[in-house]
Amino acid sequence: MLLGRTAGLRPSQLRRLERLSHRRHPEQGGADLLALQRLAAESEELELPLSLVVDGRGLCRLLWVGPLEQSGRLLERLPGGPRRQGSDLRLITCVGGRRQLEPAGSEAVVGLDLEPQQWLRYPHAPRAGGQWPAACFVPSTARECPWQLWQPGDLADLCELMAPPPRTPAGGGQPRPSPAAERVLLLALTPADPEEARRQIAELEGLVRSAGGQPVGLVQQRHGSHTAQALWGEGKLREAALEARRVEASLVVTDRELTPAQARNLERVLDRPVSDRSELILDIFAQRAASGAGRLQVELAQLRYRLPRLVGRGLSLSRQGGGIGTRGPGETQLEKDRRAIARRIDKLQRDVQKLGQHRARLRSGRAGQRRFALVGYTNAGKSSLLNALCKPQAGRGVLAANQLFATLDPTTRRLVSPSPDGGPPQTLLLTDTVGFIRDLPPPLVEAFRSTLEETLEADRLLLVVDLADPGWREQLRTVHAILDGLDSGAPRHLIANQIDRCSAEALEQARALDPEALFVSATAGLGLERLRHWLFSHSDAPAPTGG
Repeated sequence: MLLGRTAGLRPSQLRRLERLSHRRHPEQGGADLLALQRLAAESEELELPLSLVVDGRGLCRLLWVGPLEQSGRLLERLPGGPRRQGSDLRLITCVGGRRQLEPAGSEAVVGLDLEPQQWLRYPHAPRAGGQWPAACFVPSTARECPWQLWQPGDLADLCELMAPPPRTPAGGGQPRPSPAAERVLLLALTPADPEEARRQIAELEGLVRSAGGQPVGLVQQRHGSHTAQALWGEGKLREAALEARRVEASLVVTDRELTPAQARNLERVLDRPVSDRSELILDIFAQRAASGAGRLQVELAQLRYRLPRLVGRGLSLSRQGGGIGTRGPGETQLEKDRRAIARRIDKLQRDVQKLGQHRARLRSGRAGQRRFALVGYTNAGKSSLLNALCKPQAGRGVLAANQLFATLDPTTRRLVSPSPDGGPPQTLLLTDTVGFIRDLPPPLVEAFRSTLEETLEADRLLLVVDLADPGWREQLRTVHAILDGLDSGAPRHLIANQIDRCSAEALEQARALDPEALFVSATAGLGLERLRHWLFSHSDAPAPTGG
């Protein structure tokens, strides 16, 4: 099969290349010297590199014209059985007039995706004296060098070379079973502070695991040395492409939100699907949404995120034109998709508005009762604290798990305390809300505004922080910033959680930050009675009558 940059070639050139693609090579390795010499002559005439993909029987499965740039295009056109099981493949490339034979750049990445047993490379002409330099390379496990030189020498000698021994598959000689979790490479743009960089990477790893992925590698670059087109430098992206192949990652996740153009540029260079941090959070919310209201809001946020990122190729997805000679073939599929998504967004917005009105009626029915809201960073222990305070019956508690965004829907529980003077018991309402996170995607904030109103309408906000987390102060600043952005004016009180697992220094820092902070441990049951007493002592003031 002849593929690649064949447009513009003369019929005679195409016929010669077709004949070369039908030549048979030795079965046990090496190549047919005469065929390679003729391939070199064609490469010199076309001024393009030419590559042969030869299987274990010596049959040429593909002749590619031009440089190896994107493995996706090549693998899609590679005929035969399992395309990516390269246990018996050989790759032969005439590099043209280049003196450097070692694979580099995008061609080294494409070669790894083909997974050949060996890669024979040579120029289009011999040196003075008749020696024809060539080199045979095999895949390397080193991160810096994807291909290692196995055998240099003259082209005629290497054509007689037997195939190298097969590589040992991962897992001690046994083929690795395909894992249930998707293997993810993390691509991070980190700040100069090493501690802050470590926290941000750990948070990104937590998000990937919460989404059901498995972080298998990390490539990071210092913030400030990036480009606007892709955020990461060209050299760093080549390193990321090689690392993705080395760790067998099927997805690349970035720690920055990407514009549609930046995402396309990254996917073109990495030749892997790319998701940014916002898309990852949206995916987690889609998995965690248990109620109809939650699924409704998540779908709205996802459609708002994806609408500007719709892309298409070819005539069927081209835009219509106006004027003489510029009108397209009619309405395109891309335009149909955009209009369908816009209609769906309008309907979801109406449904979310009705949801907000329904929740406003519920809040108006609670008029006259004091309302407290547990807010804070995700996985700070808000749900555990609600369960510890309200002590629900078995199976009726709020889901509390050591993972990011374990719960999305707000849950309100009634907290009852006997009256000290023998009168009717005191009651107040305690609400567990969705957790916050750094750089929360704007479409998500907008879609969940009706849910966040449960926080905005509370009489007091209990800011729960996990003192065992080294970054709790930065997390607290993030929570304050989000609440300020939502124009929340309710009083805020610091609740320092996990005091049984934190250091004495963290306790002193929290006390210095807020002298009135309350210290508890939801899991160990420490400080809960004092917190309960504090809640009821601050619930005597009359509550506002508005919804």
